[in-house]
Amino acid sequence: MNILDCTIRDGGYVTHNHWNPETLRKIVAELSVAGIKYIEIGNTLGLGSYRIGEHPLTDSDFMRICMPCRGESLIGMFYIPGCGGTFDDLKWFKDNGGHFVRIGANSTEIEKTFDSISYAKSLGFSVSCNLMKTYAISRYHLVKTVEGAVNAGADCIYLVDSAGGMLPDQVAGYVEAIKEFYDIKVGFHGHNNLLLANANSLAALQAGADMVDATLRGLGRGAGNAQLESMIAICQKARIMPQGCNALQLAELAEHVVGNLLLKGSTKREINVGMVNFHDSYTGVLEKVSSEYGVDPDILMGEVCKINIVNPSEELFELTARQLKEGKKFEFVPAYSHKVI
Repeated sequence: MNILDCTIRDGGYVTHNHWNPETLRKIVAELSVAGIKYIEIGNTLGLGSYRIGEHPLTDSDFMRICMPCRGESLIGMFYIPGCGGTFDDLKWFKDNGGHFVRIGANSTEIEKTFDSISYAKSLGFSVSCNLMKTYAISRYHLVKTVEGAVNAGADCIYLVDSAGGMLPDQVAGYVEAIKEFYDIKVGFHGHNNLLLANANSLAALQAGADMVDATLRGLGRGAGNAQLESMIAICQKARIMPQGCNALQLAELAEHVVGNLLLKGSTKREINVGMVNFHDSYTGVLEKVSSEYGVDPDILMGEVCKINIVNPSEELFELTARQLKEGKKFEFVPAYSHKVI
């Protein structure tokens, strides 16, 4: 098994993609020295996303800064089809020494990744298919839809707990379902809204996963990710990881690099996000609509998630807020089941 570090990419949600070049060099160099084989770099939304919004660093900047420091570690980037990047970006990344790419889409829209997976494989990349919001589909649906990614050439199927609300037995169930039907690697990327990111990662590994993600001090979007340094210690105690990685050395790096950027423990909002499987990229519209209609944002969040936990529209937020304001009872049928079968 392996642990992939995504401190730079997922941590960018906390730093707003602002990184001091010297900090990036230190992270990559010391992760490599400590024995971390896979390191993901780049902006939060991956290759090409610097073209949308304000991003101080381009993909070229990340490569120029990080590649000379990688030692024997392998460097990868994220890629979301339709999020600023193109096939030209994938080719550029490969031509400039990139080793792996992770191609992501909502679990309900996995077909959006197939062409990108095929092209990335033709370039010689190691390719993962990352199923964002995996909890939005059942294990049965997962097994059926993953076939397309496998046929496209994916080397690894990544389960993603985007809202940080999954439980260890759920995670294990998804891993086991894929392993039962496909001869392919499985990975897990957890968030920490219910403080279960490490426990879920351990459950994934014990169920047969080949790789899990983690970040220094758990730095990442929302409530953060699995904590790299403690995850290594856990895996070594559980005798599922070689002793080559140095947990204490990484803890020192986290103290220096992350410091107090991420406080331990989850806030009320972060816990609610995990409870109802809300993706916090919709926080802006949640706050806007709850303020306009004078309703409790946490209640609005929960009611919206009964209807759509993948891509709720502003119209849905407004309709739900109006009904809350009027004290109406909800009779909606959820678009996606939370139950894992």
